[in-house]
Amino acid sequence: MGNNHKHLQDECIRVQKVYDWVTDTLNVRKTVSFTPEQIAAIEEALDDPSRRPLRIVTKVPKTSQAIENAEACADHFLCEQVGEKRECTVALNGGFTTAQLVELLFTTDIKVHVVDRSGDLVTELMVNASVFESFVLCYPDGTDLYCRITKIFARIPSGTVLLNSPAPTSFSIDITFCVDIQVEAEVKLEVLAKFCSPRENDLNCEESEGEYCPEVSFPQQCPDIYPRPGCMCRASGSASGLTVSGEEGATESGRATLSVNICPNHQLANSSFQLHFTESDSTDGDREFSFNATEFTQDTLCCDEYNGGIKLTVSGRGNVNTSGEHLAFNLAIVQTTDGNLFEVELINEEKFSTGIVTADASEISIENCLQHT
Repeated sequence: MGNNHKHLQDECIRVQKVYDWVTDTLNVRKTVSFTPEQIAAIEEALDDPSRRPLRIVTKVPKTSQAIENAEACADHFLCEQVGEKRECTVALNGGFTTAQLVELLFTTDIKVHVVDRSGDLVTELMVNASVFESFVLCYPDGTDLYCRITKIFARIPSGTVLLNSPAPTSFSIDITFCVDIQVEAEVKLEVLAKFCSPRENDLNCEESEGEYCPEVSFPQQCPDIYPRPGCMCRASGSASGLTVSGEEGATESGRATLSVNICPNHQLANSSFQLHFTESDSTDGDREFSFNATEFTQDTLCCDEYNGGIKLTVSGRGNVNTSGEHLAFNLAIVQTTDGNLFEVELINEEKFSTGIVTADASEISIENCLQHT
């Protein structure tokens, strides 16, 4: 059908509206000192040629793009607001506007291991790192601030290899926090929507070698599960009319009666269609059968203008009651000011067709789902 505006309609939804969204990269350098006991263990390993060289290895906490329970991660890393937000005035686009200033504290614990050439542990220590940063945000009353650490990485700028005694008593470690800050509130919106992206935080930060903050991405939708395609139109009711073999494409003479409920609740999944046919020109007397649709194919559902009215077509499969035979079907229904027309084809090795039937009893109503009444 294509994703254009004529196939869209306004919907009222309850969502978390994003009032501001900032991503940033924050760096801190820590000086780490070994204890005398740790230095003794390192020098003992360095004195053994089979264990040299030693390496300093950092182990950072694993983060997630979707942290549902921040308290579960508080033992490893944490982002928290310090103090209350404060009103401030900022220059923007040649004028001034009011914003809110908040101060956020980012903390993490990083394990540092000294290992020998075989990877065996020589000594270890824990390093705690913190960054305190101010952010200017659109953070009005009634909104909530959500802060996430999306990634942490660390490197030792002086190098990680220890070759000979004496062992260094201290070393530096550079730690980087990738942060994502959003201000949200639950609202009701009438929308036609598209994905958006965070704004820049306008800070110049040197990236660590070989490490980059993750790009913002959205989970893939499951189109076969939800949202399922809606209906362009729907039909309900019953109609009956005569068919004449050889006229209007009919393969048999008789009376065709159909009952339909296509796209109830604007979804094709719960649709129904039954056809009852009574043959009138059989040499063996009147022969009749019924057909019941069991499945409908979404891609075949169409709704078009037809001679000043509206025409609905759909295809699928179903069963014949007398034989249990499973057949494909094509159904077309027309509503005009003069009444209903319909045509049904049942297809297997041979094709049965009612041809174009002018209904002479009952009626079927077709509604365009994309027009507001």
